[in-house]
Amino acid sequence: MLIIPILIISALSRFYNNTALALWHDEAFSALYIRYPWGEMMHRIGLDVHPPLYYWVLRVWSYGAGDSLLSLRLLSILFGVLTVWAGYMFLRAAFGKKIALAGALLLALNPFQIQYALEARMYTLGTFLALWSSYFLVKALESENLHAKYWIGYTLTIAAALYTHYYLVFTIAAQGLFLLIYCLRYRDGKKFIAGMASYIGAAILYIAWVPTFLAQIARVQESYWIPPMTAWSVPGTLWKMIFGGTGIRNSILAIATVVTLIILVRVIRRTTNVYKWFVILSVVIPVLAAVALSLRTDIYLDRYFVFASLFFTILVLLAINSLSRPVLRWGLAVLLVASMTFAFFKNWQELGIHDKPGMTAASEVVNLNSSSGDKIIVGSSFIYFTFKYYNETGINPQLISDRPIKDIPHFSGTAILTDDDLILDLNSFARGQTVWLLWTTGFGGSKPSLPANWQMQNEVKTADTPGFKGDIFVDKYQVN
Repeated sequence: MLIIPILIISALSRFYNNTALALWHDEAFSALYIRYPWGEMMHRIGLDVHPPLYYWVLRVWSYGAGDSLLSLRLLSILFGVLTVWAGYMFLRAAFGKKIALAGALLLALNPFQIQYALEARMYTLGTFLALWSSYFLVKALESENLHAKYWIGYTLTIAAALYTHYYLVFTIAAQGLFLLIYCLRYRDGKKFIAGMASYIGAAILYIAWVPTFLAQIARVQESYWIPPMTAWSVPGTLWKMIFGGTGIRNSILAIATVVTLIILVRVIRRTTNVYKWFVILSVVIPVLAAVALSLRTDIYLDRYFVFASLFFTILVLLAINSLSRPVLRWGLAVLLVASMTFAFFKNWQELGIHDKPGMTAASEVVNLNSSSGDKIIVGSSFIYFTFKYYNETGINPQLISDRPIKDIPHFSGTAILTDDDLILDLNSFARGQTVWLLWTTGFGGSKPSLPANWQMQNEVKTADTPGFKGDIFVDKYQVN
């Protein structure tokens, strides 16, 4: 029953300061999608670049839990805790109970995993499915007979993973490669055939989404916002997969990369359990695939490795467990737990959440002081959708734009924009009109150009969070 206190730790660490962070751009998509009728929601999801399962689950969840910030993020917390439990089940099936408990503790404390349990996004649903599908595959391979329930479970969980996040394709590919290695090693053709049947079954379940998937891929290839990789991209990811945060000095990243290679070699040479290859492939395949694909289209983004982070955490644990001296083994284990705990609190401190209320405070200015006849305009799409979530004025805000929707890049949020959401001519406001302008210096933004006959009456500035390196301004104008 030691898993119970570990699950409690995982829940407490994910509840910590959970609503202190204002809803941000990506989360706003989640919150706004579920306000549409089902048919329109599906249409707009198809116009974006992510699959739909998380939004379906969030929509159903909201029927009982509502759409407050805590309610939205509570679903991610729930799947974050279930991820720790699924990790325990997978490790117990593959490596035994002692490794399972240690691994569950590390997953519970991993700052990178906690970081993305704070977001109303699909990441923790994906981490849960990555580990739960791993559990089903291990149980199917370890069963003496072809137990259909495990293969069916594996089929359904990998199909669900495909409907959750496209990076999970790399995790499934790693599982498939391990299945091939396992069946060749043990000359088990029946289990290989059963595995192939699972992949075919998952593909059949995914067929309905394929046309939308192809359209989304084309949309990403046409234009996307992710910056190009650098020589420090992979080292930075390796560090964050264990300690989270926003960055670290290059010298430390270089050391971390060397340590990672030592860990990899250590596990390969000293761990005899065949499932070490499952763990290794689940780290290496996503990294190599993302790097290779980014040579054509920039898709390499740290947060998309939250799924690989699960297995990298386990890989570190296996390396520590391979040490022969108990004192050294326990010492490094305690040091790792302490380092993760320190990183958890340090990352929160660096965010400076108590001095950076972001859109929570900015929207409150408008909600409390605007009148029904006022107009509200927003200078950046990166805060437009967050304001729409917090907006309680009954006034439909408009996004300042110099072009119609058909000419706007999709990453600016065209999936949930209409032409009525845009204001193309700021000279169209009547004399005497009160206009509220929200704009930001974050995301590389700046104050939009305004007509000369607009007179500012008031300005409020609030620092944005989490760490977008800018402020949100709320300006009140009178049109003369």
